[in-house]
Amino acid sequence: MARAGAPAAALRPALGLLVALVLVWTAARLWLGGTLGLAADEAYYWCWSEALAWGYYDHPPAVAGLIAAGTAVFGDTELGVRAAGVCLSGGVLGAVLTTERGDRELLALLWLGAPLTALGGLLATPDVVLLSAWVLAPWAAERDRWWLVGLACGAALLAKHTGWVLWPALCMATRGRGRGVWLAAGIAAACVAPNLVWNAQHEWVSYGFQLGHGFTGERSALEGFVTFVGGQAVLANPFLFLAVLAWLWRGERDVWWWSAALPLALFTAASVVGHSEPNWGAPTLVVACVGIARMRGRIPRLAWVGGVLGAAISALVVVHVAVHPVLPWPKEPTQELSQGPVIGAAVEAWGQQPVLASRYQEAAWVRFYGGIDATTVPGIGRTDQFDLWPRELPESTVFVRPARKSRKLGTDGLYLESGGPNVVVAEQNGIRTARWQVFEVSSLLPTAATGSR
Repeated sequence: MARAGAPAAALRPALGLLVALVLVWTAARLWLGGTLGLAADEAYYWCWSEALAWGYYDHPPAVAGLIAAGTAVFGDTELGVRAAGVCLSGGVLGAVLTTERGDRELLALLWLGAPLTALGGLLATPDVVLLSAWVLAPWAAERDRWWLVGLACGAALLAKHTGWVLWPALCMATRGRGRGVWLAAGIAAACVAPNLVWNAQHEWVSYGFQLGHGFTGERSALEGFVTFVGGQAVLANPFLFLAVLAWLWRGERDVWWWSAALPLALFTAASVVGHSEPNWGAPTLVVACVGIARMRGRIPRLAWVGGVLGAAISALVVVHVAVHPVLPWPKEPTQELSQGPVIGAAVEAWGQQPVLASRYQEAAWVRFYGGIDATTVPGIGRTDQFDLWPRELPESTVFVRPARKSRKLGTDGLYLESGGPNVVVAEQNGIRTARWQVFEVSSLLPTAATGSR
């Protein structure tokens, strides 16, 4: 790689190669995103995009807007759901990568090869917007582009509630910058204000859900700590995670360091108090790669090992899901990507709607792949966005749930009669990956005609 002070002519070929690499990487991810079925949460967020609002029960609205942009171009397809997120992450990572002053070859390996960004960023989830914003904000702050810092912080706040940690991290790193900081704060506040209004109008359900979900639990402090830290090692792979920890210990205390250190510290503390989701630490793992690429010595060499391992894992997973299965064990995570079309087509064949489901996952899959109305049954399972939307229960329909032995249905207090179960099985390469029961229900009780909460 051409170092600082090298002639511009020597930099151009390397830069052109990086641009080409990012474009090929983005195109490959678009192709893969159009060939794989949707995960249940992706289908759930697609349902949100069909009813755009400034907030939803589980998260702020950024992912719904991103999906709506993609489906406006590519239709209600897997590619449409994922395209905007793939292009966003490719654009942001590519822009930072090609302007970085450190070891850009190492950074390219860490970002473009790691499963967290290469594969995790393929899925249409709130983390796509969050990670893109978390990378963009310190990059813009380093260049005193405070209007862009404000937009990035606003996007993080509209992506996930954990985005609130980004702004304090930037303030810690850039204290004393004066008007620029306040300009960014004003822009971020303007971005998140509609979501705050929505939450105020809905009894702060989104914040209540996330606080209850993230800071309460029955695990001991030690179990929570080990689970969260172990989750980071899995997300990054152990070699890269060790490099991240070493950089946090010895790296320069700049804007990238604070953007990585503060969230990791807060979410580790949260794992001890209650529990933290492993993906909460993803921003630390992504932005730390910039700091590592600027170092010399053993830490970058350790990161090279982690980068090669991560790229090998990503390649193995791509071969497994797109070419030929090489990971044929039960309950392997990518199996979920083939389940939606099975349950969607099977339930559509009943010719009834709206379909009732015990969980939002099946309701979302039936909506996307079956092309028919579906909702969750009020009063069973965890509360979700379907509970916030008005709904009228039909006189007769079908009820879908994951297979289990109990004959007690969640519809027992709503309908007098039920028939079944009819069993729907999803298989992949001869391995059963999911099993559902579909019951026919009829004779709606008069007191249950309206199912909305």
